[in-house]
Amino acid sequence: MAVAIPAKVRRPPRAPIPLRKGSGGSHIIPDTETEPAMPSPDQESRAAAKDRFTELKKVRDQAHETAEKAKAAADEAMWQAIAAELDAGNALQLDVVEATGFSRDHVLRRTKPYRQN
Repeated sequence: MAVAIPAKVRRPPRAPIPLRKGSGGSHIIPDTETEPAMPSPDQESRAAAKDRFTELKKVRDQAHETAEKAKAAADEAMWQAIAAELDAGNALQLDVVEATGFSRDHVLRRTKPYRQN
């Protein structure tokens, strides 16, 4: 004998989730006694802050550029040394692949400009 399965089982209603202050709820009013309003900065201090932000961005960009140059130099030195090892017959491309985790095609493409034969 088949048991009837109800078409839709209703879940009990969930309890409302209490919102914390500042969680995006538009109905929450800040408590001005415990949390005073933040003062708005004047135009002069805003302009000075923007200048500081611009200078910080320049320093960051310069550091990134320096790091990229160092990375490129390290890559070139590594591939030149690998190519020299391969030319000397001390290792196979397979050995480079196993040691570095790069694909054989990648090793071939990166060492080709530095290979002698």
